[in-house]
Amino acid sequence: MINIIQAATTELLDDEAYYWVYSRFLDWGYFDHPPMVAALIRVGYAIFHNELGVRLFIVILNTATIYFVHQLTCKKDDRLFYAVALSLVVAQIGGMLAAPDIPLLFFVVLFFWLYNRFLQNTNYISALLLGICMALMLYSKYHGILVIAFTLLSNPKLFANRYTYVAALVCLVLFAPHLYWQYKHNFPSVQYHLFERNASHYQFRFTTEYLIGQILFAGPVMGWFLLWGAFRYRPVSGLERALKYTLAGTYIIFLISTYKGRVEANWTVVAFIPLMVLSHRHLVQHYQLQKWLYRSLPVTLLLVLAARLYLMSWFPAVSWIQRNEFHGNRERTTEIRNKAGNLPVVFVNTYQQASKYWFYSGNIAFSLNSPYYRRNNYNMWPIEDSLIGKDVYVDLPDDDAYLRSIFKPHGWSFPHESIVKGFYSFSRVLFSGISCSVPQPHTIQINTKISAPNHYKALFQQPAYSETNIWLALYEDWDVIALINSGSTVKNLTGNTLTLTVNIPAYLPKKKYTARICIGSVLTGFPTINSTEFELEVK
Repeated sequence: MINIIQAATTELLDDEAYYWVYSRFLDWGYFDHPPMVAALIRVGYAIFHNELGVRLFIVILNTATIYFVHQLTCKKDDRLFYAVALSLVVAQIGGMLAAPDIPLLFFVVLFFWLYNRFLQNTNYISALLLGICMALMLYSKYHGILVIAFTLLSNPKLFANRYTYVAALVCLVLFAPHLYWQYKHNFPSVQYHLFERNASHYQFRFTTEYLIGQILFAGPVMGWFLLWGAFRYRPVSGLERALKYTLAGTYIIFLISTYKGRVEANWTVVAFIPLMVLSHRHLVQHYQLQKWLYRSLPVTLLLVLAARLYLMSWFPAVSWIQRNEFHGNRERTTEIRNKAGNLPVVFVNTYQQASKYWFYSGNIAFSLNSPYYRRNNYNMWPIEDSLIGKDVYVDLPDDDAYLRSIFKPHGWSFPHESIVKGFYSFSRVLFSGISCSVPQPHTIQINTKISAPNHYKALFQQPAYSETNIWLALYEDWDVIALINSGSTVKNLTGNTLTLTVNIPAYLPKKKYTARICIGSVLTGFPTINSTEFELEVK
């Protein structure tokens, strides 16, 4: 009931608004995530056309998660169980947020509950239910694969059990539509999550931030205590071994991942279920330790109460919190709408603000993703198609020194927000299968495949768009250091392949760079990203 009140009185988080736009375009997959969160939002929003509708089934699944975690505690001690549950601050506050983590947690705990049933009654029914649950877990978030993998590692006998393969087959068949979606769209999620998010070099703070963040994520007051108890517990059953392997394996996998870049705290959320169950089982056996948890609980609940009150829309925003996603969204939307009127709004380099504007205004919005940003699902949805040739209101990023440094070599003036007539961009074009060669010094030859909506090729031949340039963006440490005109235009995009011969400016050092191919837009200096990252070497 508290979460329902919270869900109805708290404005949307940035990503929640983005997932709401997901639900406007139901599909088997999305650039960032599988489709479960979109389906849940779609059903809830059909009931309530507000924030509560977006979060309704998230709240229900969160409550169901608590129920099933309680079922996994072998020796019932409700006082201790709820002390453990209430110590997880993030789980309390985040239990109403429309994000993939909540359905993932529900299907993770359901998986362990069904796995325990499978161990006790190994038959086709148990295998079928386990396979369905695994598919739903993967449809929630890709991190579910860790739970499956570590469960298998915890019990090698499963590999000799034919019912294991029945469950795997059921999972594969049910998950096949999403795999086909990934194949059809050149595996954007794999490319983004495994390759494009990598840092160019390791920084020690990636590891220290991860370690500190995980302790705080488990609970700012007693997270360390719950982690200590869960790791101290010695499993005695097949279920407990699966829980322990998942707990330890998840933390180790993401610790190793810090060598490739920053790890977000919530990426280890699948460890919450083993953390709750195993810490509870350890504390049940060590009664004298429970007092520390009980004594800390009032402090934890005061922190939760303060956070819950602050998140409510009627609570005044605090100025020292710089990134405030829960306050002022309606006011900002009204301000932009007063300038834009009924025109569609194009936001540059912010899928979050585009999504929030769309949700709170009811008017269509689009995010134009330039080389200074990243690709997302706005590169795939047909929103752009409906805007080509129309008047739009453009909301540009703040005027800053970094963007001016990119604009200066080309003699571009930094644009400002305004109404743009005859808008166009071609972010749905994708260059893939890229290979590079060096025919001569400071020259790069790029061969690539072209994927584009059929009607775009006709647009490319129209005089209004045919001279739109194709660009090459070069990066160092995620920053654009050069935006190079390839000498080709969109009128050359007539076939299924393209060869670009790009002259690299002499001032650029001879070395390896990360690069992207981009296509110009109506906004000078803001072409769209039209390829995944690839490496090239200037010689």
